[in-house]
Amino acid sequence: MIEFKDVSYRYDERQPPVLERLSLRIPDGQYVAIIGPNGCGKTTLSKHLNALLLPSRGEVGVDGLNTRDPSGHRELRRRVGMVFQNPDHQIVGMTVAEDIAFGLENLAVPPGEIAIRVREALERVGMAGCGPRAPFTLSGGEKRLVSLAGVLAMNPRWLVLDEPAAYLDAAGRRRTLAMVASLHREGMGVVHITHDLGEAAAAERILVLERGRLIMDGRPDEVCAFLMSEAQREIEPPAMAVLMARLRQSGWDVPANVISLEAAHRGIHEYLLKLARSGVPS
Repeated sequence: MIEFKDVSYRYDERQPPVLERLSLRIPDGQYVAIIGPNGCGKTTLSKHLNALLLPSRGEVGVDGLNTRDPSGHRELRRRVGMVFQNPDHQIVGMTVAEDIAFGLENLAVPPGEIAIRVREALERVGMAGCGPRAPFTLSGGEKRLVSLAGVLAMNPRWLVLDEPAAYLDAAGRRRTLAMVASLHREGMGVVHITHDLGEAAAAERILVLERGRLIMDGRPDEVCAFLMSEAQREIEPPAMAVLMARLRQSGWDVPANVISLEAAHRGIHEYLLKLARSGVPS
C-alpha cells in the first residue's frame, strides 16, 4: 500500500507549498490516475513515491517503508519504478541493452542474471532483439518503451508514469497505453499522471489535484460528473462528456459522464441502433 499522511512540500520556503496537507491511500495493485492543471503538484507527488523528494511535513509510506528512512531507499526504488515524461532524461546507456542493465548493475545483480532480465524486459515491451541498437536511432515511442523496459527489469511492485503518452504519435500512444494496461492486469500497481482525461478513463480511480490539494477522489464517472459541475473552473471538463451532455440536452438518450472516445462512440452507436429498431428517424 502507498500512504500519504498529511503531506506538504515546498521547493522554496518563500513560496506557497506545492503539496498541502495531502492524505491518501492506494491499495496494492490499484490503477490510479492523477489529473489537474499545470503546476498543481502532480509530478511533485509522484517524486515522493520513491524518495526522490521527501515531504517538508508529514509522512509517505510504500509497502511499509517510510521514505524518510535512508536505509530503505534502495529497496524503495526497486519496488517503485518511475518512467519520466521525457525518456531522454532517463536513458544513459550507449546501447539499449546497456541502458536497461544500468539499474541492475547498481544493485550488484550477477552478470548472467542481468542478461536474462534485459532480454525478458525487451520481450515484455515488444522490442526483442533491439538490445544492440543505439538509443539515438529509436523513435520517441521506442525510447518510451526502453525506459519502461529498464524499470520492468528491476521487477517493481509499483509503476509510476509521468505523462507516458506525451510527444507520441497515435500509434506510439496506443502501444504504450496498451502495455500499461497489460502490466496492470498482471497485478502491478500503476500511478499514471496525465493531462488527457481520455487516458485517465482506463484507471480504476482518479485523483484530482488543484493548487497542491486533493479536491476529488473517485471512479472515472464520479470524477467526470465533478468536473462537469459549474464550480470547477481551473480544470477543463472532458471533451467527450461535454459532447454527450449537449446531445442529452437535444433529446438523445446517451450516457452521461463519459470520458473516453470509445465509451462515447459506443453510447451514440447504441442509441442510433435503438432508433433504427423502433423505426423513429434520427
